[in-house]
Amino acid sequence: MLKINNPSLILKKLILMFFFYMILEGVLRKWIFPSLSTQIYFVKDIFLIIIYLIALKYNLIFKLKYSKLFIVFIIAISLFGFIGYDLSKNEIISYVLGLRSYWLFLPLFLITVHVYHKNDLIKFFRLNLYLVLPFFLLIYLQSSLPETSFLNSGFYGTLLSPERPSGFFTYTTQNTYYFLFLFISLCSLILNKKELTTKDIIYFSLLNFLLISVMILLKSRSVYFYVFSTIFYSTLFLIISNLEIKLKLKKIFLILIVSYVSFNVTSTNIFLEQYKFSENRMNSDLPVYNFVQDFEHNKLPFLNPLLKNKIINKSIEDAYKKVTDPTVSDTTVSDPAALTVYEFCIRYSSPCRVVDMLYILPAVRASSLFGEGIGAGTKTVIVFNKIKRSFYLGELDNKRTIMEMGYIIGSFLVITKILTAIILNFIALFKYRDKNKLIYAPIVFFICTQLMIGTVSYSSSFISFIFWFALGLFFISFKREDRNL
Repeated sequence: MLKINNPSLILKKLILMFFFYMILEGVLRKWIFPSLSTQIYFVKDIFLIIIYLIALKYNLIFKLKYSKLFIVFIIAISLFGFIGYDLSKNEIISYVLGLRSYWLFLPLFLITVHVYHKNDLIKFFRLNLYLVLPFFLLIYLQSSLPETSFLNSGFYGTLLSPERPSGFFTYTTQNTYYFLFLFISLCSLILNKKELTTKDIIYFSLLNFLLISVMILLKSRSVYFYVFSTIFYSTLFLIISNLEIKLKLKKIFLILIVSYVSFNVTSTNIFLEQYKFSENRMNSDLPVYNFVQDFEHNKLPFLNPLLKNKIINKSIEDAYKKVTDPTVSDTTVSDPAALTVYEFCIRYSSPCRVVDMLYILPAVRASSLFGEGIGAGTKTVIVFNKIKRSFYLGELDNKRTIMEMGYIIGSFLVITKILTAIILNFIALFKYRDKNKLIYAPIVFFICTQLMIGTVSYSSSFISFIFWFALGLFFISFKREDRNL
């Protein structure tokens, strides 16, 4: 390998190129080379191998102390994860594909910590926000055009009938995570600015308007949860920050008030029809969640103060009809405190969905000691084994991880993820009040959301990549040379 004078700079540029390739990958697979969709899916591996070889040659993976701890932990988990497989050819290939889905991007996180600095983070966020307008226009066109149009299906109709607009990506979930990443980029830049001008307020308003318009057009419940949680999280850090009161109030106005106004303008005037559809969809799930099945008859007396003035349907059937058919009339429950878990979730399914993502007891009961093997329920392994029923171990990380790794190791991994999210939040609350650290607060929320309920190891796609990459950006805050920038 040729000697590189500045390997850190080269790796920094390669990682930036790889980031935009991960966005371009969907464009290549959907529109330009749809007949090579499977082959293109593995091109990223070659790109990463080049990055990893350069980093290994110049010791930019294992240089930090915790890097070696990560590697030891991963090797131990990976070896245990082989027990669920046998020694047949297909099972060995499934094991390798499972490892790929779990750990493909982890070394990239360790490299990012080495070569990126806070100033690079600021430039990177600004660069991403240039994509807001084309992103919005593409989503708008996809939502307006029929399902069979080129922008929705690509050449030869390889991706017909998308459930919702998918933007640059092949699937809506990837699009959702990139949308959230754009939003935290916006919030982080606002939090980082030392002074705000009228131009900043106008610029933020326009960007916020575009982003919330995209959110409504996506018709995805998770986008609402992520965006409003990010707004709340960022505002919380402004309130507890050490900024002077005038600057603090300006930023709170910018993030909280402008976001609220933008959302109301777009949802009640410009995209009213789309918003109504999205609103109905958010609470239209039948309550088939595991925790509802286990606790369906349990009362919820603590909701009495919150729901005493709320209008709730008397019967379960009427409640569901109300969500799907606005013409159904409401009646008031005489005793809201008598609501059961089942009755609550039939009307408010979105918060119940979030709770169910964290409810792992059914997966523990259904799993074995050693599990089915690492990555057995990941998308790549499912496709390789031609399993008709997708997500047979569950799409989200928590329940699937337990089924794959067994009820002891799997539960340990899930609990470790949850505890890590809690610890990161405590670190942020006590360490990121200073104006030089506020830029990292939205990144903390982004990482912790994926740790708690995300799909970190489900597929070697943009979803997994953006988690490990964001984790690397967050760990920049621990570098000594970046603490005072």
